[in-house]
Amino acid sequence: MGGQVMALITQNFRLNSLANQYAAALYNHISATSGDHFMINANGQQIQVNIVGGAQGVRDLINGYALETIRDCHPQCWEAIGIQLLSKCVHGDELTTRGREIWQSMVKDMSDTVAGNM
Repeated sequence: MGGQVMALITQNFRLNSLANQYAAALYNHISATSGDHFMINANGQQIQVNIVGGAQGVRDLINGYALETIRDCHPQCWEAIGIQLLSKCVHGDELTTRGREIWQSMVKDMSDTVAGNM
Protein backbone atom coordinates (compact mmCIF):
# COMPACT_ATOMS: atom_id res chain seq x y z
CA MET A 1 0.00 0.00 0.00
CA GLY A 2 3.08 2.18 -0.04
CA GLY A 3 2.23 4.49 2.84
CA GLN A 4 -1.09 5.55 1.40
CA VAL A 5 -3.80 6.28 3.94
CA MET A 6 -7.08 4.69 2.98
CA ALA A 7 -10.20 6.82 3.33
CA LEU A 8 -12.02 6.15 6.58
CA ILE A 9 -15.78 5.75 6.55
CA THR A 10 -15.70 4.34 10.08
CA GLN A 11 -13.47 4.36 13.13
CA ASN A 12 -13.97 0.59 13.48
CA PHE A 13 -10.47 -0.83 13.15
CA ARG A 14 -11.58 -4.31 12.00
CA LEU A 15 -13.90 -2.93 9.32
CA ASN A 16 -11.24 -0.53 8.02
CA SER A 17 -8.65 -3.29 8.00
CA LEU A 18 -10.93 -5.63 6.03
CA ALA A 19 -11.92 -2.86 3.60
CA ASN A 20 -8.25 -2.05 3.00
CA GLN A 21 -7.43 -5.75 2.48
CA TYR A 22 -10.34 -6.10 0.06
CA ALA A 23 -9.31 -2.94 -1.82
CA ALA A 24 -5.73 -4.17 -2.21
CA ALA A 25 -6.79 -7.67 -3.33
CA LEU A 26 -9.38 -6.25 -5.70
CA TYR A 27 -6.92 -3.76 -7.17
CA ASN A 28 -4.42 -6.58 -7.75
CA HIS A 29 -7.16 -8.63 -9.45
CA ILE A 30 -8.31 -5.75 -11.67
CA SER A 31 -4.70 -4.82 -12.55
CA ALA A 32 -3.90 -8.41 -13.49
CA THR A 33 -6.98 -8.76 -15.71
CA SER A 34 -7.33 -5.33 -17.35
CA GLY A 35 -4.71 -2.86 -16.12
CA ASP A 36 -5.69 0.27 -14.20
CA HIS A 37 -9.27 0.32 -15.45
CA PHE A 38 -12.46 -1.70 -15.69
CA MET A 39 -15.49 -1.55 -17.94
CA ILE A 40 -19.09 -0.79 -17.10
CA ASN A 41 -22.11 -1.22 -19.36
CA ALA A 42 -24.47 1.76 -19.49
CA ASN A 43 -27.53 0.96 -21.59
CA GLY A 44 -25.47 -1.27 -23.89
CA GLN A 45 -22.55 1.16 -24.21
CA GLN A 46 -19.21 0.01 -22.81
CA ILE A 47 -17.52 2.72 -20.74
CA GLN A 48 -13.97 2.49 -19.44
CA VAL A 49 -13.53 3.55 -15.81
CA ASN A 50 -9.94 4.39 -14.90
CA ILE A 51 -8.80 3.62 -11.37
CA VAL A 52 -7.10 6.68 -9.94
CA GLY A 53 -4.83 6.19 -6.95
CA GLY A 54 -4.40 2.41 -7.07
CA ALA A 55 -5.83 0.54 -4.08
CA GLN A 56 -6.98 3.88 -2.58
CA GLY A 57 -9.17 4.47 -5.62
CA VAL A 58 -10.68 1.01 -5.23
CA ARG A 59 -11.22 1.66 -1.49
CA ASP A 60 -13.16 4.80 -2.41
CA LEU A 61 -15.40 2.65 -4.65
CA ILE A 62 -15.87 0.10 -1.84
CA ASN A 63 -16.86 2.94 0.49
CA GLY A 64 -19.29 4.45 -2.00
CA TYR A 65 -20.87 1.34 -3.49
CA ALA A 66 -20.77 -1.12 -0.59
CA LEU A 67 -20.16 0.35 2.87
CA GLU A 68 -22.23 3.52 2.46
CA THR A 69 -25.10 1.46 1.07
CA ILE A 70 -24.96 -0.90 4.05
CA ARG A 71 -24.76 2.11 6.41
CA ASP A 72 -27.79 3.73 4.78
CA CYS A 73 -29.87 0.54 4.88
CA HIS A 74 -28.82 -0.68 8.34
CA PRO A 75 -27.72 2.37 10.38
CA GLN A 76 -27.82 0.58 13.75
CA CYS A 77 -25.61 -2.41 12.86
CA TRP A 78 -23.94 -1.54 9.57
CA GLU A 79 -20.38 -2.01 10.83
CA ALA A 80 -21.08 -5.57 12.00
CA ILE A 81 -22.73 -6.35 8.64
CA GLY A 82 -19.78 -4.79 6.81
CA ILE A 83 -17.30 -6.89 8.80
CA GLN A 84 -19.30 -10.05 8.12
CA LEU A 85 -19.52 -9.25 4.38
CA LEU A 86 -15.92 -8.17 3.83
CA SER A 87 -14.51 -11.08 5.83
CA LYS A 88 -15.92 -13.31 3.08
CA CYS A 89 -14.28 -11.24 0.31
CA VAL A 90 -10.62 -11.89 1.10
CA HIS A 91 -8.55 -14.76 2.39
CA GLY A 92 -5.18 -13.37 3.41
CA ASP A 93 -4.15 -11.25 0.43
CA GLU A 94 -6.28 -13.21 -2.03
CA LEU A 95 -9.65 -12.24 -3.44
CA THR A 96 -12.30 -14.92 -2.87
CA THR A 97 -15.09 -15.96 -5.21
CA ARG A 98 -17.47 -14.02 -2.93
CA GLY A 99 -15.19 -11.00 -3.22
CA ARG A 100 -15.40 -11.14 -7.02
CA GLU A 101 -19.20 -11.50 -6.80
CA ILE A 102 -19.46 -8.43 -4.56
CA TRP A 103 -17.25 -6.51 -7.01
CA GLN A 104 -19.51 -7.51 -9.92
CA SER A 105 -22.51 -6.27 -7.93
CA MET A 106 -20.75 -2.92 -7.36
CA VAL A 107 -19.91 -2.68 -11.09
CA LYS A 108 -23.59 -3.32 -11.90
CA ASP A 109 -24.61 -0.55 -9.48
CA MET A 110 -22.11 1.79 -11.14
CA SER A 111 -23.51 0.84 -14.54
CA ASP A 112 -27.06 1.50 -13.36
CA THR A 113 -26.03 4.86 -11.90
CA VAL A 114 -24.35 5.97 -15.15
CA ALA A 115 -27.30 4.71 -17.17
CA GLY A 116 -29.72 6.67 -14.95
CA ASN A 117 -31.52 3.58 -13.64
CA MET A 118 -31.08 4.31 -9.96
